[in-house]
Amino acid sequence: MFGLTLLQIYWRAIYRIQLAFNTRTAQYAATVGAGVGFVLFIALLYRVARPLKDRYDEDGVEILLALLGTIGAILVSVFVIAVWRQTNRLLQTFGEFGFSPERGILLLVSFVVLAVTYTLTRITKRFIKFGSGRVELTPHQRELVHHLVQIFLFLNAFAFIWFLWELSWGDILLGAGAIGIIVGFAARKTLSDVLAGFVLLFARPFEVGDWVSIGDREGIVTQITIYNTQIRTFNEEHVVVPNDSVTDSEVVNYSKTDRLRLITKVGIDYETDMATAMSVATDAMDGCETVAASPNPDVILDSFSDSAIVLRLRYWITRPTIQQKLSAQNEVIRAVKDAFDEEDIKIPYPQRELMGREDTDGLRVSTDGDLGRGADLEDKDVTQAVRQVSRADDERVEEAVERVSEADDATLVEEPVEERYGGDGGPDQDDEDDEDGENDDAEETKADGADTGAGDDATESDEPEDEDE
Repeated sequence: MFGLTLLQIYWRAIYRIQLAFNTRTAQYAATVGAGVGFVLFIALLYRVARPLKDRYDEDGVEILLALLGTIGAILVSVFVIAVWRQTNRLLQTFGEFGFSPERGILLLVSFVVLAVTYTLTRITKRFIKFGSGRVELTPHQRELVHHLVQIFLFLNAFAFIWFLWELSWGDILLGAGAIGIIVGFAARKTLSDVLAGFVLLFARPFEVGDWVSIGDREGIVTQITIYNTQIRTFNEEHVVVPNDSVTDSEVVNYSKTDRLRLITKVGIDYETDMATAMSVATDAMDGCETVAASPNPDVILDSFSDSAIVLRLRYWITRPTIQQKLSAQNEVIRAVKDAFDEEDIKIPYPQRELMGREDTDGLRVSTDGDLGRGADLEDKDVTQAVRQVSRADDERVEEAVERVSEADDATLVEEPVEERYGGDGGPDQDDEDDEDGENDDAEETKADGADTGAGDDATESDEPEDEDE
């Protein structure tokens, strides 16, 4: 019924426009006037945009301006179409796509309802923020109220659109099933973040302004939305953590209690009296202003380390904040160090104990003279070794040069790899070595024969001399 009423208003307006501009000149004038009016309207929107952004939320102003520009473009288009009597052609074109004027009106109304609903949520958020000054509401409670108002308004908007389109329960269930499958696969991460966001808003494990540790992140909570939680770390890093990750991680809220215990470890020498050191440390912590008087600070023995006995200093602070924690740690460390210095209690450096084996007669400490003599002996040994190596290399070079000069062919160079340099000539080199060995044996045999003949000649030549004598 409501859609029919809007359709009647639409056709009545079209009829009046056509009656008002029934000549060609009037049509041209109306078209030019509509174009100029639209340009002036857009210029006006841009002119008022800056003051509105300075006064209100920038995102909300951008959305409002875009919405107004879109509505203006639609109205100008409908006016020009009515002036030139092209309504029937437009309707035929929409009919080709299965789109009727009734559906267009319903879509327009649905869009306007959603836009108005979003605008109302932004306005109610402002009212909640301003009203929290009169009523004591924490930032967490303001955020929770805002999201509840959002849900209420959008549920009513969707219910209105449902009745506007006269949808049946079967269509709703069928559409919900199809949309549920699509959204379940495409936006399962977003949906899990939204559900986790509502869990955080209702369970309230932490609030805006709390000092928390989520996983490996530690800082102050700045904002909690239905999608993520924003943290400002102590290094001024703004971290956005998805709510699904928050619910899956271990959350430590240091601001949830009125006091927090801190632990600082310090080492003392093994020769120090432990009772005296513990008493001195306790008195030093008692004199610190940032340390809470109750519960009393205490000292317990922690462990044996490599160079010291470790004491664990335990003390408390009230109204835990990161500034309070750091101030207390600095004051305790400074006070305990000064107290140990006054009582001559040593905080040892890392130490190592050296022990010699019995079979090597233990450790021997050398004097400066022994070290000098040892250094001289080492230098002499090194020098002698270098000279021996240099002499051996010179002899090998000279021998190689002599072999080249004595060879018939000056291009033949002998490379004594195995015998002289300890290298491996490979399988081919082994065959060559065998052939060289056979040639050397033959030459040695000839040389021995020659030497034997020479010896016999020498013996024969000596015998006649003996006879003459």
